[in-house]
Amino acid sequence: MVLRVYNTLTRETEDFVPLQDKKVNMYVCGPTVYDHCHLGHARSYVSFDVIRRYLVYRGYDVNYVSNITDVDDKVIDKAKESGEDTFELSRKFTESFEEDMQTLKVMEPDTRPKVTEHIEDIIDTVARLIDNGAAYATQKGNVYYDLEKSADRIGILSHQTVEGLMEGSGCRIDVEDDKRFQLDFVLWKNSPECEPGWDSPWGRGRPGWHIECSVMSMKYCSEQLDIHGGGLDLIFPHHEAEIHQSESCTGMHPFSKYWMHNGFLTIDKEKMSKSLGNFFTIKEVLAKFAPGIIRFFIVYTHYRSTIDFSEDALVEAGRARKRLLNTISNVKRAVSEAPETENDCGLSELIDETRTSFIESMDDDFNTREAIGNLFVFSRKVNSIIASEKPRKASLEKVLDFFSEINEVLGIFEDDSNSCSEEQSNGLSDDEINELIDLREKARAEKNWAKADAIRDELEEKDIIIEDGKEGVRWRRK
Repeated sequence: MVLRVYNTLTRETEDFVPLQDKKVNMYVCGPTVYDHCHLGHARSYVSFDVIRRYLVYRGYDVNYVSNITDVDDKVIDKAKESGEDTFELSRKFTESFEEDMQTLKVMEPDTRPKVTEHIEDIIDTVARLIDNGAAYATQKGNVYYDLEKSADRIGILSHQTVEGLMEGSGCRIDVEDDKRFQLDFVLWKNSPECEPGWDSPWGRGRPGWHIECSVMSMKYCSEQLDIHGGGLDLIFPHHEAEIHQSESCTGMHPFSKYWMHNGFLTIDKEKMSKSLGNFFTIKEVLAKFAPGIIRFFIVYTHYRSTIDFSEDALVEAGRARKRLLNTISNVKRAVSEAPETENDCGLSELIDETRTSFIESMDDDFNTREAIGNLFVFSRKVNSIIASEKPRKASLEKVLDFFSEINEVLGIFEDDSNSCSEEQSNGLSDDEINELIDLREKARAEKNWAKADAIRDELEEKDIIIEDGKEGVRWRRK
């Protein structure tokens, strides 16, 4: 089986062949920290977290770098609006972002560099671009990348024409009167005394948005990346600018072999965005839904597909996830009751088949939707075997090990018992359920039927179904 990925650069699905055997240098653009992150950010970072985890699962040595933009026009404007110190504000929201990622079980990057800690590196790179004729400084203290000199490569990633970009360049391209060419982008911008800035050969200023990612990815990954990732909205101008400035700086092509972009998270078919005001912060959603449900909601859609957000969709995701968690609970109970036999009941073969299907799906451009669909089929078959046969303990433990193996990639079976969300506070952990069942059994033994019924009613209110049988009590979540 060969891993294949969709490459935005070529618009084709290609065999994944790293530049250095099994070593993968992977860079994903991090957040601009001027507010609490919204669920659209979660969509991106959870998606690339799964991609990173799967690469490790397939035996690759992954160096994963994702930055923090802690100085930017948005950060400065928000600080002015709130009256806070710019760097105190960015520190606060950096901590908020990191807290959200930890809650959603997104693994920390190997390196998480901040712009403010790399000003000297950025100045050196801008100077290098000026020296090799790829950039120019103006009397206003700004430095621009001279895109007109490489006009034949404009649109290399966005697949747009120069004419089309010129017509729509008001979107996310600064309009300045000291530019030589309308599509030139800023590398270093002049800062007034009232705003954060650093001394440079071109005067007091701060980095442009695009240059930071080139500098930090080349410093902590390589001058050539295997994977560069981010949201679709970053293709132009951000990622395309990175290609121009990085390749002009090093002379090496391509800057990144594979460009990967996750789809949008929308509300009523419109992209979730702070600028549009139609967003929910991760913390707001966590107040109502357990982190495992949110992560499952994201992972159960292919990373390149659009997800339309609604509370109903999250509720449905929670129900779907619970079916898998119920199977895990069922297997754990079956382990404690398993007979001492050699009867595998076909579980080992079923595990091998499902693992093969899982890898085939994930090798197809990380098709998590299909991969999880295979897990539902596996889950139903396991439940059927447990209900009708008596598998040996070792085989049941293999099932649990397989779920753990899959969880190392998808991260969707994490325990939500410590979640403080409203949704989870209405639920019960497995241990709490078993304690109530023990109390119910004690009440029944004492013929205290009213107490036994009250406990059963309490469990039913929490969506726990009790099944009394000849071999004892079984329970499952709805």
